[in-house]
Amino acid sequence: MMELLHIPAFSRAIIALFASGLAFPLLGIYIFSLELIPARFGVMHLSLLGATVGLILGVDPVLFAMLFSVAAGFAISGLSVRRSGGTSGGAMALLMTASLGIVFILFYKTNIHAIEAFNLFWGNVLALDKTEVLLVVIVSALILAGTARFLRPISAVLFDRETAFAFGFPSTVVYTAILVVVCAGIGLGMRITGALMVDAVTLLPALAAQSLKLNFKPTMLLASLFGVCINLAGFALAVIFDLPTSPAIIVVGTVCVLACRLAARRNLKKGV
Repeated sequence: MMELLHIPAFSRAIIALFASGLAFPLLGIYIFSLELIPARFGVMHLSLLGATVGLILGVDPVLFAMLFSVAAGFAISGLSVRRSGGTSGGAMALLMTASLGIVFILFYKTNIHAIEAFNLFWGNVLALDKTEVLLVVIVSALILAGTARFLRPISAVLFDRETAFAFGFPSTVVYTAILVVVCAGIGLGMRITGALMVDAVTLLPALAAQSLKLNFKPTMLLASLFGVCINLAGFALAVIFDLPTSPAIIVVGTVCVLACRLAARRNLKKGV
């Protein structure tokens, strides 16, 4: 196992999984707190469309996936501000369905290789090049630094946007920034675990941490810890048993969530 670390593809994969494991679960906390589960489906499909356009143009698909995702973030923010509440479920359903339909039309009408199309859906962390790994590290560092620097306004907005505004925080700006970062993370995460399994690096660690019913800051720290452990354990499981990486990470993440919920239930019974 240790000799694999000397192989560039494996070392790049471990760096990307470690960095995304630290930062991306914080995006999961944002998604749950702002009830963005429906919106995230639309963003995932739009990022898939962007990546497909990148492949057709011969440009790095990650770049176009992130551009399309960021655009979706601003669109969702605009919808939310105008409606003074959650995002429009109908608009997100339309966005998701239309994006997927266009993606398959482009697959059919262009010369996209089957393996390239497959990687968009399922991801291939071992195929990351140096530039993509550097991008993962930079975005992860920005997520961590931004969360630490603006923890108070972020926590206030996640609790209630109107209350945050009443306390003098620029709630609309913070809310929009959170959405844009979440959407950019989804677009980038697609390259690691694929469009259909991006939840593996965002939602599962956050869900495990939230299951323990702790305060906001400990929950975020635990989410990062769980994210690193789930990513690396899933990758090790995939290598040892010759499994695809993304499903292996999901299996480990699911076990982690169930274990945390069981621990929380036992603690609750002891408290009673």
